Amino acid sequence: VHWARRIDVPSVDLHLELSAGVSRGIARLRPDAIMLVSWNPAGLEPLLWSRWSGSAAIMWSESTSFSGLLREPVSARLRRLLARTFDGYVTNGSQAAAYLEELGVEPSRIVTSALPAGQVPSTTARARPAAAGEVRFLFVGRLLPQKRPLELIEAFTDVHEAVPTATLAIVGTGGVEDAVRRAADSSPGVDYLGYREGAELASIYAESDVLVLPAVREVWALVVNEALSHGLFVVTTDQVGSAYDLIDESNGVVLAADDLAALSPALVEVAHTVDTSDAARARRAATVASCTPERFAA
Repeated sequence: VHWARRIDVPSVDLHLELSAGVSRGIARLRPDAIMLVSWNPAGLEPLLWSRWSGSAAIMWSESTSFSGLLREPVSARLRRLLARTFDGYVTNGSQAAAYLEELGVEPSRIVTSALPAGQVPSTTARARPAAAGEVRFLFVGRLLPQKRPLELIEAFTDVHEAVPTATLAIVGTGGVEDAVRRAADSSPGVDYLGYREGAELASIYAESDVLVLPAVREVWALVVNEALSHGLFVVTTDQVGSAYDLIDESNGVVLAADDLAALSPALVEVAHTVDTSDAARARRAATVASCTPERFAA
């Protein structure tokens, strides 16, 4: 038992834990190695204990060069010093590994893989046939400013004018939920569905064609795995970690996050060109077939 205090600031997606006394419990376990979550202050005491005891210290790192809230020079110097203290590193995604290399970690000491999809049953067959020219866009995620659901709804106004048969479904809950609900109510073709999970979420994926995630900061984004495993086409930004490992010209489009004006034209282009056939959906699902829990564990 040790003292701990969790700090959560959902509006900026900040989650930290402060603690003291945990090394007493670790000392009783006498581990050969300790794995610590990168940059969390709760890991400082166990890290110091591992250095004193001679146990190995392994960093579990998800951060990328574009995901951190603190990116000023002082923070970068502290991270560089801390990163070099560990014996080994486990990351999810190429961008997390690249960030450690930027901090001076030797690539040979990093083991990386792509996160597997969440527990959402997948099928590549559309739940119901599409009407002529119909394209169903989908947003899934926490409704936070950095994921830009409101900007997506605004951009979709132009999309619906250009492609009247296009629709947009918003799934999620969070800090800007009320604003999203109001925007959806006043925007043609947009439907806010609230929070969904499990089989309910799977059925929404099965009824959709294109996932849109216009985020300005996203460490990985498991919704990309989930969407691809259902055969959806994906439109996302260069600030989404999984885009660098999972998206190519066969299954999606990656936009510059700082060019929000490009979102509407890109969605219109996708609406006119995306292949919504079951065969195309199966090909897109195949691009993430290797992202399994077993492969990640190995």
